[in-house]
Amino acid sequence: MPTKTPPSTITFASMMKAPSAETWTMFMKPQARMAESLLKHNIEMLEFLKARFERDREMLDELADAGSPAEAMAMWQGFWQKMLTDYSVETNKLAASATEIAEQAIRTATEEGEAMVTAAGGKSKD
Repeated sequence: MPTKTPPSTITFASMMKAPSAETWTMFMKPQARMAESLLKHNIEMLEFLKARFERDREMLDELADAGSPAEAMAMWQGFWQKMLTDYSVETNKLAASATEIAEQAIRTATEEGEAMVTAAGGKSKD
C-alpha cells in the first residue's frame, strides 16, 4: 500500500511577495475614495429618510389635534405639497451624487490601472 504524503505547509500566499507600502497605498487610495463617495451617498439618503419620517410623525400629531375635517384637509394639503417638494429636491441631490460616484468610479479604475502598471514594473502615464 502506498504511503500517504502529508499535505504541504506551503501556501500560495506565502509564495507571493508582499506589496510595498507604496504599492499598497497606490491600490488602496482609489478604493478608499470610492468607498467614501458611496458612504456619503448613503448618509445623504438616510438623513433624508430620517427627516421625512420625523415630518410624517409630526403630521400624525397635528392631525390628532385638528379641530375639524376642513382643518385636517388643509393640513394634508400642506403636508403633501411639502413632501413633494422635499422629494424633488432630494432627487436632484441624489442625481448629482450618482454622477459624482460614476466620475469617481472612472477615476478609481484609471488610478488602479496605473497602479497595476507601476507595480508590474512599467511606467504610468503622467
